[in-house]
Formats: sequence, structure tokens, C-alpha cells
Amino acid sequence: MEIDKLKKVLESLLFVSDSPLPAKKVAAFLKDGSLEEVEQAFASLREDINQLDRSFQLVQVAEGYQLVTRPEYHRWAKELYKVISKTRLSKASLEALAIIAYKQPVTRAEVEAIRGVEVSNLVQSLLEKRMIRILGRAETPGRPLLYGTTTEFLIHFGLKDLADLPKVSEIQELAGDRPSPGFLKEMEGELRRRETKMGLTPMEQAETPMGEAETPAAEPTPEQSN
Repeated sequence: MEIDKLKKVLESLLFVSDSPLPAKKVAAFLKDGSLEEVEQAFASLREDINQLDRSFQLVQVAEGYQLVTRPEYHRWAKELYKVISKTRLSKASLEALAIIAYKQPVTRAEVEAIRGVEVSNLVQSLLEKRMIRILGRAETPGRPLLYGTTTEFLIHFGLKDLADLPKVSEIQELAGDRPSPGFLKEMEGELRRRETKMGLTPMEQAETPMGEAETPAAEPTPEQSN
């Protein structure tokens, strides 16, 4: 398929897709162009669209491509669709999520050791929001569940993949049981800045809601990872 026609096909698919489009999936779907050609067409289309100086742009996120509103126009889009109430994360949730993101695969006990408080409710909340998933069980006594982040996590924070996570200067502290409070604050801050950049919520609005206190709860079952 000629590059110009392929770019138009990709553009039409991007307009109807509600999730990032991986080049590999598109190549398999089209059956009329190699993966390399599709990747080149995506790159060329991205450059074309992003040079138009319009209110939207083509970005690479979660190992796929997606048309998104530019940050400076988020407030109008949010006013129309009221999206922030569904995706807003509390400060406590964001801190637990940051630990899981940087230390995955990680058990609930390890997250608790780092935060210094019980996190069962937070883990359950993050599972329900599809920010994390169950990866399996650790080869330690009791075989506790292991947690890691999801594709939804990448989309939420505008990350191409986990390698796109910001490199916090004190990342090596995760090897210990209790990283410094400053380190936790820095991790949380990095995710919050990305969340704000994606137009999801201002930092001051993300307060811990009622019912998300640090109270004991039953550990989720593997079925809840789906």
C-alpha cells in the first residue's frame, strides 16, 4: 500500500478507536503492508498532524498511537465530558501506585513496609480502577500475590511503556525496606505531574475520599486481576 494511502487509513482508524492502536495490531488487521511500513506511516502521520498546530495531537502511548487533546485545551474537553471524577486518584492511592510502579512485581506486604501502613483497601481500589493487576504469586512462605501495573496505568499517565517512567534520583532506595519520605514524595509528585499534564485532575483536588482509610481488608483473589 502506498504510504499516503496507508496514512489516510491509519488516520481513519485513529478517529474511531477508543484506545491506543499498536502498529503490530494494525499491520495484522490490514494484511496489506508490513509492520515496518505501518510503523513508518504512523511516524510520518504523527509528524504531519503535530505540525498542523491544531487542538489535538498524535502521541505514542501504551505501546500504541492515539489522538489526544493538547494539554492547553483540556479544560474545555473536561467541561463537556466531565471525565475527572472517574479517573481521579487520591494522594494515598497515588503513593501506593508509585511504589508498585517502580518496584513491580511487588507484594502487598512490601508496599506496606515502604509506606509504613496497611494498604489492603488501596490495593483493592487500584485493582478496581484497573491501574494494577495480579501477576502471580511470590515464591515465599504463604505465596503472597504479586502486583504490577497495567496498560490502563500507561494510558492514564501518558507513558509509552514502563521504561518511560521518570528516573527518580533516589530510585536505588527501593532496595531497602523504608525509603525516605522525600523519595516517596518525589515518586508521587512525578505521577501527579503526569496526571495533571494529561488533563485529569489538579493536584489540590486529589484528596483522600472517605472509605479509603488505612484499614484492614481481605486480600484480593486472582480473579480480580481481570
